Amino acid sequence: LDAYRLFEIKGPDAEKFLQGQLTADLATLKTRGYSLAAHCSIKGHMISLFRLFRLSDNHFIASIHQSIAETGVNNLKKYSIFSKVELSFLNNWSGIALDSQHLNRLDPQSDSTSDDPIDIKDGGFIAKIDHDLYELWAENAVLEPQVHNGPDKTTGPDSWNLALIQRGIPALYSETQEHFIPQMVNLQALEGVSFTKGCYTGQEIVTRLQHRGILKKAMYHYRIAGTPKIQPGNPILNSQDEEIGELVVSAVNSAGDTELLAVINQSQINSGAELKLASEEKLEALELPYTLDTRLFEKKR
Repeated sequence: LDAYRLFEIKGPDAEKFLQGQLTADLATLKTRGYSLAAHCSIKGHMISLFRLFRLSDNHFIASIHQSIAETGVNNLKKYSIFSKVELSFLNNWSGIALDSQHLNRLDPQSDSTSDDPIDIKDGGFIAKIDHDLYELWAENAVLEPQVHNGPDKTTGPDSWNLALIQRGIPALYSETQEHFIPQMVNLQALEGVSFTKGCYTGQEIVTRLQHRGILKKAMYHYRIAGTPKIQPGNPILNSQDEEIGELVVSAVNSAGDTELLAVINQSQINSGAELKLASEEKLEALELPYTLDTRLFEKKR
């Protein structure tokens, strides 16, 4: 997980501070252990997207893509001056993602069938994302010998991106910073945004869209034959060459094709429009692993 940086939030006001800034409900972390969480501008657009891990009431750790790490954490720090909380990067930590088979080989004492969401160990922790995906973060001195003696196969960041894509989990990069409101990347379907916990930065816009507005864009899963050169923020076009969406994250799968998540105008989804890249490669629609609430796309009275 070298493309991500880790930072910690700790202090007597850590939970209260994060609850007032991030989209996720921090109360759920006491049973879930981790959550997606966005930090939004006052206009409701995502400045940062974190994977947030709870180590205790006063100690949280978050991962963020390195392309937005400095701006994202500095923006969060702006709101911390009146709270008893410290934010700092963990520059001597690294992370890897594991399936259940490799987790058991790497750490035989870990139980991949356990419902415990997070296993805190000396110098690190293991977080259960789902039944077959785990994140292990640790101090470099702890992690390096474990990796050397552990899995017999290591892969690059494309494998992590593919794992996210196939689970319908968005990513945020410098190219797409402040492009999306949380519902545009399906954060509500992933329990990464709360509409009942109270105020947080951008909450008025996000909640109004949920209860009174119409969601005009949402994120969908696609496949493209081959490996065209694409990157986050690239436009998605319809057959009339109109720009009707943008790419969120992409990765090459084991068959040598490209899978991606893209935010698309819902009107184009409803009309069954043919979608393509600017370089003419066509997008084949794949299923998301969750269902979007169709009421989000309807006018509310």
